[in-house]
Amino acid sequence: MKRQFFILAMFLFTLHATAQHAVKVTAVSKKGDPMIFLPHIGCSSAMWQEIAEKYSGRFACYLADFAGFNGQKPLDSLYTENYVNDLRAFIKKEKLKNVILVGQNYGAFVAVKLTSDKSLSIKNIIACDFYPKLSMVLDPAMTDQKLQTIKKGIREATLQMNPADFEANQRQTAEMMNFTDSKNVDRFVEWQKKSDRKTLAETLCEQFSADLLSELQENKIPILVLTTWYFAKKYKNMPISEADKKLKEMYGDTPNITHAVTEQAKDFMANDQPEWFISEMDKFLKQPAVGK
Repeated sequence: MKRQFFILAMFLFTLHATAQHAVKVTAVSKKGDPMIFLPHIGCSSAMWQEIAEKYSGRFACYLADFAGFNGQKPLDSLYTENYVNDLRAFIKKEKLKNVILVGQNYGAFVAVKLTSDKSLSIKNIIACDFYPKLSMVLDPAMTDQKLQTIKKGIREATLQMNPADFEANQRQTAEMMNFTDSKNVDRFVEWQKKSDRKTLAETLCEQFSADLLSELQENKIPILVLTTWYFAKKYKNMPISEADKKLKEMYGDTPNITHAVTEQAKDFMANDQPEWFISEMDKFLKQPAVGK
């Protein structure tokens, strides 16, 4: 009996010790209110290194890396759900209070999903290039049939593309949509090449399938949304004065949202225009708490 108990105990210990984590968190600093930085699909937490270092003297800054991104061991399924669960477990284990979540696009999507757990002490969200219903960016009148076709195309293109074409595709995306600096383009491409293809496809499909507008209708957490008007100005000759109307379409009557818009940066605004990004964060974080 003792031998059987010992074998069972060792099995459980080994299972626990080898259990895969969906999120790897690295501390940059540990003094002050916690600030957790969340990456976009296929990216390393290094995309936030410069911003995190700027805040490391005043905040406890943590960089999060997601399974399947940039060489991290991938999960099999339920990607977003597992990332959210791991972040929740980390916050509770470390007993973090007044948490500030900072996310780029998909990272912001994960941050908003995390707020559904009202037991967590989340103070603010900084959301860069984030839309509560991503499918609206492609088509405001998106149908389920069209969405399924898009998701099928995402999976086929991501999984079946040969390495050379995949690299060229990622570089084109980075140059056209993400960055103005070629240094950031190069490292983005390397991150994507090292990422698990299935994870890239499924996380994007999960984001396209989601509609967070209903969840945000009761939002009590102040959120700063940073948006670029670069493409509207460059390709459609639309003045930045039109941004308010467009954001209203995207966000409806969502409460506790502050918008900041730039014409100078592409999608990765924290990398393209860090001074502006930090300035907008500073202004937002100085605002009094809701209800105070």
